[in-house]
Amino acid sequence: MGIKLTTHEIRAVSIFERLAGVHVKDCLTDDENVYFLIESGKMGAAIGKNGMKIKNISKVLGKRVKVFEYAETPEELIKNFIPSAKNVQIEGDTMTVNVPNNERSTIIGKNGRNIKMIREFLKRHFKINNLRLK
Repeated sequence: MGIKLTTHEIRAVSIFERLAGVHVKDCLTDDENVYFLIESGKMGAAIGKNGMKIKNISKVLGKRVKVFEYAETPEELIKNFIPSAKNVQIEGDTMTVNVPNNERSTIIGKNGRNIKMIREFLKRHFKINNLRLK
């Protein structure tokens, strides 16, 4: 089963790939943000010198752009989303991640926006349905 993208997400992927020159593995959107999951090792090329590529893409899309690198394992992927993640445990379809208390609100995001995005990417790529922060 492949990943299904909405029309808005397909348009965003097309614009990102054209302007950044980097292949997108997956994309999610919400009212204010577009989240891209790109090939591993391509972050510098996607951001551009002084962040100019990302700023340009953000202006064209009219939303904030957030870019993360893809990883082959769920443990590596969660560390790309949450660099301060410690002690990642997976049991069945549940992932438990220890994070510093002072970063919890940033990880969760306004109205749970960030954590929903992380959960959706984990579900789409690794069949992990539950993400718990400790």
